Amino acid sequence: MRTYKTIRSVLLGFGILSVSGAGMAKEKCALDNIQAMAPKGAVVDTVTHIDAPIAHCEVVGHTTTRNPGPNRVEWTVMLPDDGFKGRYYFIGEGGAAGIVPTTRAAEEDLEAIYGQSYSGTESEIQLQRQTMGMIAASYAGAAVRRLAEGFAVAGTDTGHKGFLWDFMIDNPAARLDHGHRGAHVAAVATQAITRDYYDMDDKLYRYHLGCSGGGRMGAMAALHHPGDYDGIVASTGFGKGNSMWFPWIIQYLVEKPDRWISPAKLAFLEEKVAEHCAGPDGLVRNQDACGFDLNNVQCKGKSTDKCLTRDEIDMARRITEPHPVGPGEKSGGFTLTNPVGWSSFLIGTTRPTSDNTDNPWAPNPPPSSFWIAKSILRGVYFQDPDFDMLTDLDFENPQHLQVLADHHDDWGATSPDISGFKEAGGKFILWAPLGENAVPPATETQYHDQLEATLTHVDTFFRTYEVPGVWHCAGGPGPQDSAERFLDKVIAWVEQGKRPDEIVLNRPDAPGLPKAAPSPIRTVLVCPYPQKAVFTAEEGAFPYDAANWSCREQ
Repeated sequence: MRTYKTIRSVLLGFGILSVSGAGMAKEKCALDNIQAMAPKGAVVDTVTHIDAPIAHCEVVGHTTTRNPGPNRVEWTVMLPDDGFKGRYYFIGEGGAAGIVPTTRAAEEDLEAIYGQSYSGTESEIQLQRQTMGMIAASYAGAAVRRLAEGFAVAGTDTGHKGFLWDFMIDNPAARLDHGHRGAHVAAVATQAITRDYYDMDDKLYRYHLGCSGGGRMGAMAALHHPGDYDGIVASTGFGKGNSMWFPWIIQYLVEKPDRWISPAKLAFLEEKVAEHCAGPDGLVRNQDACGFDLNNVQCKGKSTDKCLTRDEIDMARRITEPHPVGPGEKSGGFTLTNPVGWSSFLIGTTRPTSDNTDNPWAPNPPPSSFWIAKSILRGVYFQDPDFDMLTDLDFENPQHLQVLADHHDDWGATSPDISGFKEAGGKFILWAPLGENAVPPATETQYHDQLEATLTHVDTFFRTYEVPGVWHCAGGPGPQDSAERFLDKVIAWVEQGKRPDEIVLNRPDAPGLPKAAPSPIRTVLVCPYPQKAVFTAEEGAFPYDAANWSCREQ
């Protein structure tokens, strides 16, 4: 299969893939054996030995949840034949989850292997299929990497199939399972199997990593099931925003398409913000963009790619201003640090052209924010398959705002009291990409502030990092190995007691970026919030070396 060959060739090229035979654990890779290891209520459906690209035992099973229920939560655990290091890794899934992640989860196999199904309009189904294919392939790659590093790797569909949230309508069991119960029962089953499979007497170190919906899963685990993991790395997942910034932005744009900002104009805006606020490495580290005044880029005459019209400035302000999330409550907006990313996710690469509420961008595809927000409002909040984001949601209606407030807790970690996770000895790294184009970074830093106001000695178990120049989870001009390096640090924190302070991240040279010669890698220093990295070397020193930066209180 194409995905196997691609992953195998990459691993062989980096010398990660071993060609040695399977270890003794392989002898246990049979359905009867694994079922005997499973805890009460966990049913093992299939056990398959996978030879390549990493030899492992793939276990797929399910747990039926009840009260409310019944609901079927499917899960997997992948157990390496060789080199197991006593570590367990749970894949935090993005979006609405909806897939059992394995090394075989390639785009062309989703429907055949998992009975994957899609719902919605034709354009929504097409986007779901493409998105799920890319996400499943990324899960396969992540699973292979962790297996090669000696982790047992687990994951779950959280009790439903598909990428959207409509499954929650009139389905309290699936709602609770997606919120947090499904991942919990999956963790219980797969951790028990892992311990028994390797005859473990020593501690199993348990880690959870995810971004976006996967960060939400980690945050909900820390809040509701604090004993499930020893270490969690998450980007996004906390706070009361819960994607309400999408309809807040989209309604304003579709109401007046002249507010749309072209990719060329956003590139110009990013350049001007960088001139005003970036460090010598070109990265902006201030969420407020150092107070950049949008009026400074307003067109004085004819509109060109080197200025913004009044309507376009209004749109930029809408995106970056706080948005209502309940009666009298607001959550922070996006930043001006890297607006180029807005095109692909928030406002589209083309102007809205029609009054078609199914897709105002027709015949072009809508941005992801459009169909994601439609489904979230239908399934999570208003529980109405016909609810229309453009015509039915009124941010001026107190009753609508109350509905939003009533359901944030269903699928998001809004409480700043995660004392249970602290008392259980857990360690948490939360990271906020400052160039976010899907979740405002303020949701992370505001949550950290609330946490500090609620608990004592927060830095003994919880660290937050702002990462400049990164879009949603990855992409943008900033460092691209954030999640990997944060996982390294949380492992050292859990297993060796080494609390992370300043951390060095990496960004290979890429087209459009100034060359970082003589080094092919630019290193970026990130600091525990609220500290920020400051260039402290002599003027003219190489700005792309983290050694020339220091963490300072602001």
